[in-house]
Amino acid sequence: MTPPIYNAVRSVGVLKPKFQGHNVSGQVFADSLDVLGTAFWVKDKKILITCAHVIRGLAEAPLEISGLLVVGNQGNFKRARIGIVDYTHDLAVLHLVADENTVDAEAVSGLSIASVYPEVGSRVGYAGFPLGQQLLTSSHHPTYAVGVIGTQVRQTGTRKDIQISGPVVGGYSGSPIVREDAPHEVIAIVSNSPSAEAGQAGIFMATSWEHILPLAALGGS
Repeated sequence: MTPPIYNAVRSVGVLKPKFQGHNVSGQVFADSLDVLGTAFWVKDKKILITCAHVIRGLAEAPLEISGLLVVGNQGNFKRARIGIVDYTHDLAVLHLVADENTVDAEAVSGLSIASVYPEVGSRVGYAGFPLGQQLLTSSHHPTYAVGVIGTQVRQTGTRKDIQISGPVVGGYSGSPIVREDAPHEVIAIVSNSPSAEAGQAGIFMATSWEHILPLAALGGS
């Protein structure tokens, strides 16, 4: 059975016109897609959540420079817009630019947000689009990964993270993390490695549900 997060995630990308000269079709410009990271649907709020650092360049530059924000899965991309950016907790809300029926159809595959911390050692799963275009198939399927809770809560200032032991590379940023025994509830979102020294060491930080929950409530209001 396919894990629910596999259907809930969307790749976050940018479409930019790319000059290609006069080709056979006579088209001077072609759209070039750059995949920046991952987002996921929150079902009851009908919004997408991702990391602030994934869309930072889009939030801080004009459209003609940054490109057009799109989200998609399995090769089907739709335009999105930025709703809220929370740099303190590395979170952002995205809204699909579409009619209500389309939004409803997309959001039905979404997840809910957890309200309790899992025990240390709990098995977790997460899905996203690691390494951007490098691992994208022609149908743009996400990649599923598993890990365990290494540290239940790690607090730095006002930010709470869950430390995960598991594989992570660029592109997984924004991926939802769920307990395997509660696959519809997001406990955290893949954010960053714990330190520059850790790098790709198989240990990473995930922003806690405590920050995702109020942001989703605000974004969906």
